[in-house]
Amino acid sequence: MSTDQKGFRLVDPSGQKVGSSVVGMHPLHQAAMRIADFRDGRSRLKPKDLVSLLLCHGARAWRSAQPIARPSVRVVSPAGRTAVKIRFQ
Repeated sequence: MSTDQKGFRLVDPSGQKVGSSVVGMHPLHQAAMRIADFRDGRSRLKPKDLVSLLLCHGARAWRSAQPIARPSVRVVSPAGRTAVKIRFQ
C-alpha cells in the first residue's frame, strides 16, 4: 500500500476514492484511529495535540465512570394540580 492510500475505502465505479466505510466502534478506539490517520508521514503531531488528546481521554473516562443521572422536575399550580412535569430517563 502506498503512502497516499489510507486503509479501506468504498469503491466508486468512476474510480474515485469515496471515503472510509462507516463501522461501529468504541469512541475511544475511534479517537485513537483518527489520530493514527494523521500519522501518514507528512504531518507531525505537536506536543499540544498530545496534551489535548490526553485531556479529552481523561475527561471522557471520568464521564463514563459517573453514575447515570435521572432528573425529574415537577411544578404544582396554586390549585394543587400538576402544571409541568418533566422527566428524563
